[in-house]
Amino acid sequence: PYLYNYGERNEIYAAIIGQPSVQFFGYKTDGVWTSQDEIDAAQNKGLTSNLSQYFQPGGLKIVDIDGNDTIDANDRVAFGNPFPDFTWGITNTFAYAGFDLTILIQGVQGGKLINGDAYYNETKKFNKNFNNNNRWVSAAHPGDGKTPYFTNGVDWMLTDYVMEDASYAALRNIIIGYTLPHKWAKKALLNGLRIYGSVYNVLYLTGKTYRGINPEARVTSSQYRSPLIDGYQRGAFPLSRAYTLGVDLNF
Repeated sequence: PYLYNYGERNEIYAAIIGQPSVQFFGYKTDGVWTSQDEIDAAQNKGLTSNLSQYFQPGGLKIVDIDGNDTIDANDRVAFGNPFPDFTWGITNTFAYAGFDLTILIQGVQGGKLINGDAYYNETKKFNKNFNNNNRWVSAAHPGDGKTPYFTNGVDWMLTDYVMEDASYAALRNIIIGYTLPHKWAKKALLNGLRIYGSVYNVLYLTGKTYRGINPEARVTSSQYRSPLIDGYQRGAFPLSRAYTLGVDLNF
């Protein structure tokens, strides 16, 4: 009733009958182990795990889904998918006294992505979107209790910690122009003259949980060419803003 497909970091994409064709699949997290005392207390109550490096202060805690006091592969669940609820867009053109204004707003609502940049220590260590200056450092400085230390604990890529909101809203384009009145253009031996300027990617708003630089980017090579492996992002290029000035001449 299911098929597991694997990405480059062994993250799992599950195809389960009766559900979306691609679902992110792995361990749900619940904050971090803030101290060795917290770990000892959990183990004294009977909690065990066969996951490598699981019981480490500063590492991610995993939810015991089946409630048997053992953290293992049976605790993996589907926790999101790359498909948006809907995409939308608005475009309008306004004209008055020779001036024209065209605006394009476009966006995506819903859907998730897997941020593969979280695999790299450089990202974990230096990108403030991942360490937020409030990550776990020690039992005396546990941070916000949600942000793990970059080298401790289980592999982030096998958990929902790397799943992020793929929603965005973009003021994609603004064009402002002015068309010279025909009688004035005619004096310049022209049938028409329009001067315009445009800005592309004016404003970009992303979801609260997104920690990357371009929510539209996806890896589509290698195993990610499969229609059953989707929603993975790594090494995305930032969005560029472009300015254009132009003149339309009609002879």
